[in-house]
Amino acid sequence: MVVAVGALALGLALPTGPASASPAYKTFTWKHGSTAGDCTMYSGGADRTAPTWTLYPDGTASFDATLTSMSGDDAWLMWAHLKDENGALLADIRIPGSTSTKFVKNLPLAWPRKYRWLAEGRFDPSLYPLIKSMSLSKHC
Repeated sequence: MVVAVGALALGLALPTGPASASPAYKTFTWKHGSTAGDCTMYSGGADRTAPTWTLYPDGTASFDATLTSMSGDDAWLMWAHLKDENGALLADIRIPGSTSTKFVKNLPLAWPRKYRWLAEGRFDPSLYPLIKSMSLSKHC
């Protein structure tokens, strides 16, 4: 997994030291593919998007990935876990407007059909400075 932190404005230097503000966003990208049952989440490539969660200080989150199913009539279920610097669980990202933490992408047709998964999520913004890593749980 690759973690990147960035500023949204060009030429904006991020402050350093104990009085620094939180970065404008944090990204967590999985460089290796993932499988569950007959389903695959691609690791990236020319026509595929590596699974990436982008987190913002206001508690919003966005997800982007490419998936497929070898059999069709499947669904990829995913839970996104936010962790601190020691790997301890802080919280799971929630579906907007819900208490559910289970994200679902239907995969009705089999490979070679690829599906782009764009999802939105929410988390407690007070956790933002503590988030140092993420992990994903999945089922298909």
